[in-house]
Amino acid sequence: MFGRTEVQWEQLVAETVVFLEERAATEGRVTYTDLNRALVERTGQLPFDFSEVADRSAVGELLGEAVDRTWPDVQAMISAIMYQKGTNDPGPGFYALAAHRGLLTPNPNNDQKTEFWLGQLNKVRAHYGAS
Repeated sequence: MFGRTEVQWEQLVAETVVFLEERAATEGRVTYTDLNRALVERTGQLPFDFSEVADRSAVGELLGEAVDRTWPDVQAMISAIMYQKGTNDPGPGFYALAAHRGLLTPNPNNDQKTEFWLGQLNKVRAHYGAS
């Protein structure tokens, strides 16, 4: 998947979940660069190149799988703690996944996005005990 073997991909997904849960319990927010760096350190795999569309898609897929794995316990999108440097926003993939899951209306306006994101972020923080 995305140039990785099934074993490598599973390792990336598992480490993404662990990393996000750790951060949700302590700091509460994380950049895509932070996640990328942690995955390299934890798995020894090559980093994702965010200048490449395929690698950006791969990270989006990793985050989607992390949401799938944690949803039953958290009842919120753990990827809400992610944000893009300079925007303080989780990015379009977050909102697209939410709309796909029926959690957010398709084509939401900025106020709807912000309200949804903050609601998800607060649920994740509450679940993991972040202050």
